[in-house]
Amino acid sequence: MDNLLFKKKFNRKAKIRVLYDAQTLESYLRKDSGRRGIFFVVHNIFKELLKRPELKVKVYAGTDYDIYHRVKKAIPQIDFGTAVKCCHSDVKDFDIFLSPRHSIPKEIKETGIVCYTIVHDLIPMVCPLHDEDTLFFDIIKSLTWEDYIFAVSNSTKNDIIRLLPQVDPDKITKISLAASANFYPCIDGEQNQQIRIKYGIPIDKRYFFTVSAIEPRKNLIFTLRNFIKFIGKNHVDDLVFVVAGCVDDNFEKIFNTEMASLGENSMKIIRIGYVDDEDLASLYSHAECCVFVSLYEGFGLPPLEAMQCGCPVITSNVTSLPEVVGNAGILINPTDDEAMVAAYEKVYYDEKLRQELSQKGLNRAKNFSWKACVDTMVDEFRKHDFTQQKSSYIISAPQTWKHLFKKFIFYISNEPKKTKMAILCLEIFKIKRKKGEKTFYILGIPIFKKNYNHANE
Repeated sequence: MDNLLFKKKFNRKAKIRVLYDAQTLESYLRKDSGRRGIFFVVHNIFKELLKRPELKVKVYAGTDYDIYHRVKKAIPQIDFGTAVKCCHSDVKDFDIFLSPRHSIPKEIKETGIVCYTIVHDLIPMVCPLHDEDTLFFDIIKSLTWEDYIFAVSNSTKNDIIRLLPQVDPDKITKISLAASANFYPCIDGEQNQQIRIKYGIPIDKRYFFTVSAIEPRKNLIFTLRNFIKFIGKNHVDDLVFVVAGCVDDNFEKIFNTEMASLGENSMKIIRIGYVDDEDLASLYSHAECCVFVSLYEGFGLPPLEAMQCGCPVITSNVTSLPEVVGNAGILINPTDDEAMVAAYEKVYYDEKLRQELSQKGLNRAKNFSWKACVDTMVDEFRKHDFTQQKSSYIISAPQTWKHLFKKFIFYISNEPKKTKMAILCLEIFKIKRKKGEKTFYILGIPIFKKNYNHANE
């Protein structure tokens, strides 16, 4: 023991150091029907974080050592440093670990770093799917009272409080998402005609428009059945309904059967599948309205995209959608057939209403931006005290003894026993934990403290 040397290591940080989980970033590159809105969210939050001078942001690659190069391809215009691998010696030098989609690894949490997870929705718990969403339940199982959460709407925040009792409600912060700058009023009629030809949309017809995955939660059977009812009731012949988005494999047979039962007018429903990014603004801008009467949304990007293009919106009055649309659209009960038909009639026949909704939507969309979203996140980061001088104790010892001790500590998998071992080490080496610190470094080993009350504090 006489050979042991105690050294204080000080680290004064000028910036908040954020480690961003990069495992979903590269998915932004997808150009097929599997591309989901969440990929845009993960990508845009990351880009906005990189703009902040008060932050130092790096990416976490997990065990995928090549992820840096693939992410670099996804965001080629920005130099975001090198990927950080999953090991204690790297991660402990950061203040914040931010996961925009995945569960936070246990070994990350054990370093004592402040962990934030973005929870987009609780769909698999509220609206169970055909197949269990393994990724989602991995996140849910990993969340504890110690974790901090960003919820993408008040609706999602309330669902978390109601359904996840293991989470501290005071550590949940609501953030608002945003639409991409690619969505804007696109009034070029000639361009729209070319895009219509590209996707098989008649150039001599007006059209309603939706961008939606074809799955039960999106309520498309209800939406389209009442569209057919509307055009039949009013003998409308100059209107079609354009559906963009992929179909859920488990739901495709049911959906096709329902569409076939709608009669000859079902030919006025045009499914165009995946739409290229550069074509969406024009399709929204020239539509009579965007229809999005989903049964459940964590946030609901399509109505916001539509409003940002000046497209009138019909949407649901449930979950998060009223938070997004406010009074800038027509909100209905998504199970009320008569209300759905009446909404179609209002928008189709009343040009003045369409113009009013268009302007309201444009004004409403200005309330949402990625800057505002990340402003809220940074404000939350600042609530933690990362500016004070911090110290950790590292014990120098002969390498063999150090190696054996390290192996011994990590062979203890039981958390209470590991805590007891940490206390024993502290007593043997006479190390005092400074008040407020949660992590001890013994022989360079970070030991995360949860329920330890040191007598000498």
